[in-house]
Amino acid sequence: MRDLTKDSTNLAVQDTTQLFLDNVLIESVLNITRHWHQPQRRSDQPVIRRDRPWEHVLYFNYSNFCVLRDPADGLFKCWYDDMEGPLPDVPTNFGRFSRRLYAESTDGLDWRKPELDLYVMDGRKTNIILGDPVFGQVNSGGAVVDPHAPTRDEHLRMMYNRYLPGGGRGKWVVEAAHSADGIHWTAYNELPSFGISGKKLGDVSLFYYDDYALEFVQTTRHTLIEAGYTNPHVPRETTFFRPREPYNFASDSQRRIWQNRSHDFIHWSEPILIAAVDDEEDNLDESYYGMPMFRVATMYLGTVGVLHAVDNETRIQLLMSRDGIRWQPTAKRQSFFTPRGDGHWDAHMTTMPSAPIEVGDELWFFYGGSNSRHDWWLMEAFGEQVNHPEARHPENVAFCLGLATLRKEGFAGLFANEVREGTVVTRPLRSMGTKLVINGKCAPGGYIKVEVTDGYDKVLAGCSKENNDAFTGDSVAHTVTWHGNPLIPAGYGDRGWPQARKLRFYLRDAELFSFRFTDSTAG
Repeated sequence: MRDLTKDSTNLAVQDTTQLFLDNVLIESVLNITRHWHQPQRRSDQPVIRRDRPWEHVLYFNYSNFCVLRDPADGLFKCWYDDMEGPLPDVPTNFGRFSRRLYAESTDGLDWRKPELDLYVMDGRKTNIILGDPVFGQVNSGGAVVDPHAPTRDEHLRMMYNRYLPGGGRGKWVVEAAHSADGIHWTAYNELPSFGISGKKLGDVSLFYYDDYALEFVQTTRHTLIEAGYTNPHVPRETTFFRPREPYNFASDSQRRIWQNRSHDFIHWSEPILIAAVDDEEDNLDESYYGMPMFRVATMYLGTVGVLHAVDNETRIQLLMSRDGIRWQPTAKRQSFFTPRGDGHWDAHMTTMPSAPIEVGDELWFFYGGSNSRHDWWLMEAFGEQVNHPEARHPENVAFCLGLATLRKEGFAGLFANEVREGTVVTRPLRSMGTKLVINGKCAPGGYIKVEVTDGYDKVLAGCSKENNDAFTGDSVAHTVTWHGNPLIPAGYGDRGWPQARKLRFYLRDAELFSFRFTDSTAG
């Protein structure tokens, strides 16, 4: 089947930043390779951990926390689940009571847990904002900023699973709520609905706001995720996971990613499957746990959690898409972020359910980590006997929130070493931009030079390689010049379209991450 991501409309770049995560913009390369990069931990220590007497197991997992920066007040805000011991009346989710807590920070590094009077325990205020034995337990929720909220009270939206008190495992609803400050939440009178799923959904709700379509976008699990028909002769009575039957979509019950959309946060489209492990390329015990989607330049990216059932660990893989619907792995399925192993607080699980936050010249990824595996410590509630210390001593399990950073737009770069000069030639690009800005990094003695041609490879006046002022530094936004002049000829061609121009980049001991035209002469 034809690859529809290779579409000439992608070459109408206007003034948008262009990344080099795929080959769509590249006409040819010589002595060039692509380097993929991973976020680096800001510190060995977490930024949020259990440190309050009312906190028990802070469940920083894909379904159970999110972090964003509120444009209304500039605060970093985190909502996270806490699980305590079993309720005295009936078993509920995992046999533990779950509620939602709140923390905030001015700089993303030092976090405070405000003591609020919403839920008072033993005469003391707490940072609990949702969930008690009267309201019921709350988990598996995500929050999103509505930049076009009809009222101030709907500036923030949240969706979560609410388990009703005294109802048992089957008595739960998906509820949506709104807030002006992230602390005081008001539930909508109407429960959300999701196509054939009705008013039920799986236990992942991660959100992105599409400013082009003015729609909320949710990545989630279908409520029928395990409805695939599994051969009844395959035993599964004594294990948490379902059997996998490769190449049999009818039996597919592995965790995978759906997407649905809504204009009002209540009425959602039919969930569509957008990402799942591959029977050829991925391992037999892998599945996709959850995936936020976010936009960087013209690309949609997703930090999907890959669950390895046998080792019972999760790592993070970066997926990409040009339309937000058709997704593909990056970096030949290499990990984007991994646990650090025994002896660390993030030894066996890493999760990134929130979009990165741009801070200066960096992207900040807030991630969850744990010293335990995914489910061995929970198996007693499911009746499975697991011979592992985590199952015998679940009280030692600890989840925390950490911070990792990456260069702005620095997911991947085109690199040439010091031995040979490398060349990158783009396809003909349409833009009325009259200046060029690049994101690049040069080693000592290295350089990036740029030449601009028309669509027939004729060098534009003044924009030759010989006239170019070589870039030799490290900048996420360097304006290219030729003998000190940044201007690039621009004009209209046939049918009133901007004339096509090619860029020729020359690199030595340097890496190019992105480029964009600026200062268009017309819209």
